[in-house]
Amino acid sequence: MSERDWLIPGVALTFLMGSMALLVMPSVSGLLPALSILPAWIAAAALIAGLYGFAWMMLHGIAQPLLGTVRFARKHKGRLLIVASAILLAGLNMIAFMWVKPLLNYLVPFWADPLLASWDRILFLGHEPWQVLDWFSFPAMGVVYHPVWFLVMIGSLLMAAFAPASPGKSAVLLNYFVLWSVIGPLIHCLLPAAGPIFYERMGYGSRFGGLDGGAEATAVANYLWSIYASESFGAGSGISAMPSMHVTISSWVVLAFYMFARPWLPLALVFWLLIFLLSISLGWHYAVDGLVGAVAAAACHLALMGIFRMRMEGNSAAAKGASVRANPCLSVQARSGELPRLGS
Repeated sequence: MSERDWLIPGVALTFLMGSMALLVMPSVSGLLPALSILPAWIAAAALIAGLYGFAWMMLHGIAQPLLGTVRFARKHKGRLLIVASAILLAGLNMIAFMWVKPLLNYLVPFWADPLLASWDRILFLGHEPWQVLDWFSFPAMGVVYHPVWFLVMIGSLLMAAFAPASPGKSAVLLNYFVLWSVIGPLIHCLLPAAGPIFYERMGYGSRFGGLDGGAEATAVANYLWSIYASESFGAGSGISAMPSMHVTISSWVVLAFYMFARPWLPLALVFWLLIFLLSISLGWHYAVDGLVGAVAAAACHLALMGIFRMRMEGNSAAAKGASVRANPCLSVQARSGELPRLGS
């Protein structure tokens, strides 16, 4: 397997998503706010990598961390270049997504909120999920749902990008770009919904009138609504409930830990459950939003794993065939069941 197996498709998906936004965006001013994401993205990745490296050296008793860092960089410069490429590409992909997300609000009218709310009530046996989870909305949960989730996502990207090339690595990293570039926008277009926190503002009634996601959620919701209502663009703007990209990417994090850090998988599962519950209790999503995102992440991963494993097996078979053609004696001996002898 080669790093190109995920890198080239990731570049293509990012380019296509960004190009679509550039073609449809009514004004260049709509492109500028999202650009502020990239410096924060790179800084967060550098901070996480630095803290992890320092902690690792401390635990292993390395007396000169700076010298150890230099030696590590020299030894693994090829893989570090791949990591840097993955982080930069993921940051550019996020910018492209932040261009597309608000555009979809103006191109695809919302209509699916009442339907999704009804599905939630059926799923929870006649109860409203946000009422069942009302106890779970308390101060500081907004910090977990946004900044902590953001850092965990970047940390998982670093982990996956540093792994050696393999079908699993290609599947995990390409899945990341597929989820942001294809799955998120496509499902939003099929079931455009604003979410419980905007239900009453969308004119659907007071079904979620008692929902209180806290000061942080209210402030962010007011910011997003002001941009949406004015048909303008801002950093991190865009309203979308289906699918929950927070839960979708948390599902991707679970898959990444399953592939590359299995001893820590229980912690990743707890994180997934926390984000799923918060997506409901804070009012950002219907329960089905997260479930659809989780199923999509798992389905894409399985499909990509199958593709890359088949490709690797095909390459192995081709290499074996080439070896036999280069040495016909091996083919004759293989058919006769004889092993090659020394001197033969």
